[in-house]
Amino acid sequence: MNTAETPRPFWRQGDIYFVQLNQEPDFAHASVLKNGVIARGEQTGHMHRVSPASLAAGSVLVTLAGSMYLRAAEAGTTIVHDEHGAIDLPPGLYAIANQREFDGLGWRTVLD
Repeated sequence: MNTAETPRPFWRQGDIYFVQLNQEPDFAHASVLKNGVIARGEQTGHMHRVSPASLAAGSVLVTLAGSMYLRAAEAGTTIVHDEHGAIDLPPGLYAIANQREFDGLGWRTVLD
């Protein structure tokens, strides 16, 4: 019996990954991030963020139990950053994850 999981579609902008989900978590206790900021660069202060037009169109960015999720509007969502090209996500639900790397001593989150 083959129990291998099919890879999920994902998109990447710099050190941030957007992984499309099939099921929506229970957002009853989620906190909405109205400013749309996904991550700020430690060195430059540049931000990965949901475009204001996407937020106005109904996209929602939330945190829940230490994780971040994006519900992309019916028209899709644009993620912008000053140093990376914008990416367009199709409608749906996404888990957002920071890239991690092993530095020889342990795992750490990659900082922009």
